[in-house]
Amino acid sequence: MADELTPDICVIGGGPGGIAAATAAAASGTSVVLVEKDRTGGHNLTSGTVPAKALVAAASVYESIRAGRAFGVTGAPLQVDFGRLRQHIEEAIAAVARNTSAERLTAQGVKVIAGSARFANPDLVAVDNTTIRARRVIIATGAIPAMPQIPGLDTVEAMTMVDGFALNRRPTHLIVLGANRYALEFAQAYARIGIDTTVIDEAPALPDVDPEMATVVLDRLRAEGIRVRAGIKIGEIARRRGGVRVTLTDAAEGEINVDGSHILVAAGRWPDVEGLGLAAAGIEWSTGGITVDRYLRTTNRRVYAIGDVIAGPPLAARAEIQAAGVVRAILYRVPVRDDTANVPAVAYTDPGLASVGLDEAAARLHHRDIRILRMPFAESDRAQMEREPAGMLKVIATAGGGRVLGAAMVGRNAAELIAPWSMAVANRLSLATMAAHVAPYPSRAALNTRVAAALNPAAARAGLTPAWQRSIITLFRKLG
Repeated sequence: MADELTPDICVIGGGPGGIAAATAAAASGTSVVLVEKDRTGGHNLTSGTVPAKALVAAASVYESIRAGRAFGVTGAPLQVDFGRLRQHIEEAIAAVARNTSAERLTAQGVKVIAGSARFANPDLVAVDNTTIRARRVIIATGAIPAMPQIPGLDTVEAMTMVDGFALNRRPTHLIVLGANRYALEFAQAYARIGIDTTVIDEAPALPDVDPEMATVVLDRLRAEGIRVRAGIKIGEIARRRGGVRVTLTDAAEGEINVDGSHILVAAGRWPDVEGLGLAAAGIEWSTGGITVDRYLRTTNRRVYAIGDVIAGPPLAARAEIQAAGVVRAILYRVPVRDDTANVPAVAYTDPGLASVGLDEAAARLHHRDIRILRMPFAESDRAQMEREPAGMLKVIATAGGGRVLGAAMVGRNAAELIAPWSMAVANRLSLATMAAHVAPYPSRAALNTRVAAALNPAAARAGLTPAWQRSIITLFRKLG
């Protein structure tokens, strides 16, 4: 006989969003069951952020040593042990996995069930011999790599990101299909450890990034020897001796053949819904993800969906903030607050990319008058000391009260430097408030204070000092 559980909340998927939802519910004293078919931590742990950033970290160490001559630091010729590199990635995954283990979640009050969940009907979730009749269900199964429809791709041994992190031998020429931020992180990391790399995409490179910022990154990639062919027609992919051949069609150059030893697909994602039995639950979905309303409810009003399984940017932080909102809505019957605009989008290329809030186009669309200031990283003393002055900070604010609407930056440590601007956007802070922040010297963070002071409307009128302040200064000067 099947066991039946009756928790308040059932969470399907043990990635960042699912874990955030389950632990938030458990912390409130609510009974919660988490179902995960693979390992807790989800795709983020096995094929996403964790292995990707571990690879980037290894490449950054290599690049730092290679660039040491400019600092007067030299050493023996550099070599890369691919077996040890793979071990480093696996060790990073194992270390992070301890924070998301089933044992740790159980200790926090979450009942974890290993297995594949499916809806038996609109009110019942089945996992092997266990049925779950929960008051509310949250789907957080994420997304999986998708193979684009390119002629011949199915005839070659194309790798996904999972395969790319498991390489034991050095490819002679790696072709990366995709020029989004994640694909470029991967391409640059492998190029830096000595692999000839070409990036190909029919869409523009970094399509969701401010063009001013994207140009800085693409210029660096090309300077490092990475061939980026974006916005170009892919004709077909064919197997050849020793690897693959990608045939491209360019308006100016005509037909171009790119030969590589390995090809990796990093061009798309597909919602991970296979086997969930969504039809039995009355839940609609498409290739873009599960259909949800503005409250993140599916077409089954008792079921919510969050994270990469619904349309939107594939960000772990987005899934976590949606999880918090949905749990709050379930427990307190309050509407889900859409805080996803406050979630920073980052790319761990070098120079890095980060943005939060409205970009310039959206700000002009929603506000009558805005102010924009750009400050180059070259004005940072710390950037000059580190010989990494490439990049800039761009801040957008209202013209009247100086409320911060958005910020974007490209440069070293961009992912860290965006944090105060994320706080400013989320809390509707003014430039005056941001200008009051005191950053240590020397640090790149001082750029945040300087740009806020420069954009402060009070400081911008008639020079740096408002007229009434200049009158007081003049009075005191006359008084001696």
